[in-house]
Amino acid sequence: MKYLIMGAEARGESDRIDAEEMNRRVGHHQQKLDELLRARVRGGKPGLVLVSVGLGRDRETVTVKNRDGKHLRIDGPFPETKELVGGFDVIDFDSYEEAVEFAKYEHAHQSLVSELRPIREFWWISQTFGQAASKIFMLTSVEDERGALSLPEQERTQIMRRHQDVGAEYVASRAMLDQEPGLWVGARLQVSEQAKTIRWKDGGRVVTDGPFAETKEVAGGFNMVACASIDEAITWANKLAARDGDAIEVRPVEGCWWIYHE
Repeated sequence: MKYLIMGAEARGESDRIDAEEMNRRVGHHQQKLDELLRARVRGGKPGLVLVSVGLGRDRETVTVKNRDGKHLRIDGPFPETKELVGGFDVIDFDSYEEAVEFAKYEHAHQSLVSELRPIREFWWISQTFGQAASKIFMLTSVEDERGALSLPEQERTQIMRRHQDVGAEYVASRAMLDQEPGLWVGARLQVSEQAKTIRWKDGGRVVTDGPFAETKEVAGGFNMVACASIDEAITWANKLAARDGDAIEVRPVEGCWWIYHE
């Protein structure tokens, strides 16, 4: 099963630490992923090994909200919390317990907070032939989870299909299958009550139930999309925020790679 491991930091921490410390943290993270990759490849395990994404700063983020059919553009991320997601990994694990053990990130810096969520749906389409004049943006779907769960199953399915239709429109608009380079990744997360949060406490990493941020709105899923500018990314975010009350957070992606082992 695929799991999303989100790494969060105190707001502004990445601006306060020096380049050497930042490189040390990134290098440690890459080392843990490399160890996992080598073990998986040596063991001959097929399938999606990992997707790893580093996100841009909170000051580069825009949130789009649908209010009464009009789209409002608000500077900054959606959650007003002391901690902010800085990146994430999507990895296949055989069990929740295996995922939790990996998410503890042994010897990581103490301020790191990790949230682990199972992924319900995951799909992507990528065309990288030729020179792409694009950047990658993360479009995070924000929802009042209680309200979303109160909807009939048929309506929730329609919402998911609407998002898939927007992805299909993106592919068609770029003639992506045979011409324009592009990327559309989609994921739908399991409910936040299935989340686990890992924090440093009392000299070690402690696992607790629930998401890291205590907010009314939580991330219900995300799309990653290649666009020429943040304005183009916001155009696609507007299409995803089709219903009154919908909100989409748009953040630049600083680095993104995935590995698939047959």
